[in-house]
Amino acid sequence: MLFLTCHLPFPPVSGGRRREFELLRRIGREVDVSVCAISKTYEEDRSNAGALAPYCTDVRVVPAEPARASDVIPFQVLRHRSRHVRRALRKARYDVIHVEGFYLMQHLRHIEPGPTVLVEQNIEYQLWEQRAAHARGTAAWRHRREAERTRVAEQEAWRTADVVAALTEEDRAVIRASGIDHVPLVPDGIARAQDHLAPTVEGSRPVVTFIGNFAYEPNVDAAQHFVKRVLPRLVHSVPDVHVMLVGNAPSMAVRALAGRHVTVTGRVPDVGEYLQAATVVVCPLRVGGGVKVKMLEALAYSKAIVSTSVGTQGLGPGVHEAVVEADDPVPMAAAIAELLRDPQRRRSLEAAAGAHAATLPTWEDAAEALVGCYRLAATGRQPLDA
Repeated sequence: MLFLTCHLPFPPVSGGRRREFELLRRIGREVDVSVCAISKTYEEDRSNAGALAPYCTDVRVVPAEPARASDVIPFQVLRHRSRHVRRALRKARYDVIHVEGFYLMQHLRHIEPGPTVLVEQNIEYQLWEQRAAHARGTAAWRHRREAERTRVAEQEAWRTADVVAALTEEDRAVIRASGIDHVPLVPDGIARAQDHLAPTVEGSRPVVTFIGNFAYEPNVDAAQHFVKRVLPRLVHSVPDVHVMLVGNAPSMAVRALAGRHVTVTGRVPDVGEYLQAATVVVCPLRVGGGVKVKMLEALAYSKAIVSTSVGTQGLGPGVHEAVVEADDPVPMAAAIAELLRDPQRRRSLEAAAGAHAATLPTWEDAAEALVGCYRLAATGRQPLDA
């Protein structure tokens, strides 16, 4: 099986890389996996390729080409082009080809034909629609045009694949509405065996933590939105509050948010340490789809969480008992302040988070579902529980 991805799934410094790493660790027990990563961080990914050797038969990393502007081709397709794929895979044949994201379907013309499983971590055109909703003027117009270009290309990719899989019921409904009848679910998983305990924080400076890969634009938008629009209101209520922005590749725009009330850590060896130390975890995403691994991790650590509705996507109806949802700056700041000032309310929410985590799929469940997709693509027979 060929696993075609837009980044090397190691180190797992983003939600997408974490998902792919956890799945590869497990599907490699049943499937001979060859990984081909079309990388935008080529030198780093090439140096880390050996870390996947225990789980894969071979790993190939090829550089993505610089994206050029186009009025026709979607940006996501342009930024994942690579003329090196043809040479890397020219003699290879596979029983199944796994494509992680519609924008990589363009490379199938360089590969011997075989049954294709397309896994959509997000509905990409919906992300552009969300960006347009938060933009104004020319930027909103550009985002709407990009959304339409992406919708046409994405739906064509769905029709081309033998199997299209989604992460959430919401995304599955969108794909089905386009005319794709059978859409298996391959959810993100949760590591319940961690059984983390929330720390005692009374008497210490209250810490509000946002974890994200800041090489991903929606996380940058979320960090800026939170620090500029939510934090001033929060400081008014809780003057000693401190915000931790924890994660990979903070840009200059993110680093510029650091100050008296904000620390930007950059990449850290273990985000778990920062989750343990957090009084409240926030997920202020305004753009996003699928399931957020950052939310799964916070639930697994039994943390009190305040999130936008984008952050709670795909986590099931019970998540609203475990997470405070607030989409606008004023209610978000008020919800965080309440949790910081009320330890009993916070402990109640922590318990609810841990309880909800116990109901969610594990990575073993996700890997089993993915292998089922491969079997479906290879045989055309749907599993009994599909």
